[in-house]
Amino acid sequence: MYFFSSWIKAIFIIALVFLLHSETSFARSPKFPDMPDCSVYASSSVFCTREMDPICATNGQTYNNRCLFCRKKLFCGEKLKFYHYGVC
Repeated sequence: MYFFSSWIKAIFIIALVFLLHSETSFARSPKFPDMPDCSVYASSSVFCTREMDPICATNGQTYNNRCLFCRKKLFCGEKLKFYHYGVC
């Protein structure tokens, strides 16, 4: 009888480990935000707000928000590109 109870414990532990592993390994990875759409800021009459939503550009500079990044990108052309959200 003791032999069967140890097998049942082992099978239970293996099943539990498999369920925990399969739940975490098949989970979708979180979707990261895409590059900001700079066409919204193409007009010269747009004024940028002072909100803080930092964007890091390929030049190593942090811009406080999308508007400031896009205005600089439109001014510099293709030399400046989006790197990631957050401080550089």
